Amino acid sequence: MNSVSPEKSLQGRLFQFLSKDLIATLCSMKSMVYISSTTATISMIIPQDIVDGRPVPVFFRGRPTIYHIFLSCTLFAFLGSFSSLMVQHKPRVERVFRIYAVASMISALVTLLYATVLRFVAPL
Repeated sequence: MNSVSPEKSLQGRLFQFLSKDLIATLCSMKSMVYISSTTATISMIIPQDIVDGRPVPVFFRGRPTIYHIFLSCTLFAFLGSFSSLMVQHKPRVERVFRIYAVASMISALVTLLYATVLRFVAPL
């Protein structure tokens, strides 16, 4: 007669841990897709000034280079998170895209913080 232990087997606990980690990863990547696409869309709709023939949001007035860096980082975050969701069957590639997306999102946030500091410390 086989005895059934009340605690879960190692395989069961490992599967439960991996599924929780997978769910957390998917939720974070989905939220990064939503946040980055919404940010890029909003940056195109907000009031803009024309600087050197190109539209630049009022928040980045006088600093079009910083705006373009911010927009590029936001779009790279979208690309990385979307790609991470598409290649889940290849864990190494998915991990590279996930790291790429997180690094791009952090870069976009740092760029936005830098623009905010410049706006209040050294206004044009």
